[in-house]
Amino acid sequence: MNTQTLEYIIAIAEEKSISRAADRLLVSQPAISRQLKRVEERLGTKLFLRERGEMILTDAGKIYVNGARSVQSIYEHALEEIRKLEQSGKRQITFIYNNALLPDFSVDILSEFRKLHPNTRISTIDGNASIAKDYLSNGMADLAVIATREASHTMLEFMPLRDEELMLALPASHPAVSSFEKHGVDLSLLRDEPFILNQQNSYFRSLEREILSHCSFTPDVLCEIRDLNASSNMVTNGKGIAFLPRSVYDHAEGCHLFSLPEPMIFHVVIAYSKGIILTGPIRDLIMLLLKNAPQ
Repeated sequence: MNTQTLEYIIAIAEEKSISRAADRLLVSQPAISRQLKRVEERLGTKLFLRERGEMILTDAGKIYVNGARSVQSIYEHALEEIRKLEQSGKRQITFIYNNALLPDFSVDILSEFRKLHPNTRISTIDGNASIAKDYLSNGMADLAVIATREASHTMLEFMPLRDEELMLALPASHPAVSSFEKHGVDLSLLRDEPFILNQQNSYFRSLEREILSHCSFTPDVLCEIRDLNASSNMVTNGKGIAFLPRSVYDHAEGCHLFSLPEPMIFHVVIAYSKGIILTGPIRDLIMLLLKNAPQ
């Protein structure tokens, strides 16, 4: 992961100038310009436009910078956890998961693990599949629970936990609820509804793009949210409609979930690097995850 590139782009966005960003970071202007050019060429789109002598973010640039700040925050959190670990002298397992996929982790699994290994600390990171794969592949995390439709991965081992379904979520009071219960989902009836979608770089957003590609309309996107539970709360409060995993149903009172015309099935798996040594604590954590997996 090149966090330096993220830092460069964020600095340009905040300073609205390549020269001021260079001064702030104590690097040359050509160095920052080259990094920006590489990123834009890789993405195939401009991140900035020049207006009145200032660098202004495009819509794509806003998405990139928001994502960059999230990644930078996770990375800094990881470094801080490492520093704390070195000071404490304890062993640590870095574990990445999405709370919506493991809602009972902190209550059930973590408490059982602490009884087995009181001197091993689990540092958790709330991250999507993209972040988890990157961290695992680069040795920055030990274990993750992710959503995927892949059966295998070149650098990671996958151990299945369960199959899940991405479903359409409507507020309980929505007028289409009774129709969908009787006749099934017809997305064309929702063309004028505000959609609450996942962030661009998330696995669930890729599934949403696949679902919406079959629609005859372009959805009105109210917002893009990283937290699936926050999406569920917005649906419950009538702010819009969303696509949510079936696993959030028990935690989504006032929210109706419906299977799509072509059910969107994905796998929830435990993932770890093919080169990792599975120590006793890591093996025990895997066993607890398997033991507590919903049937």
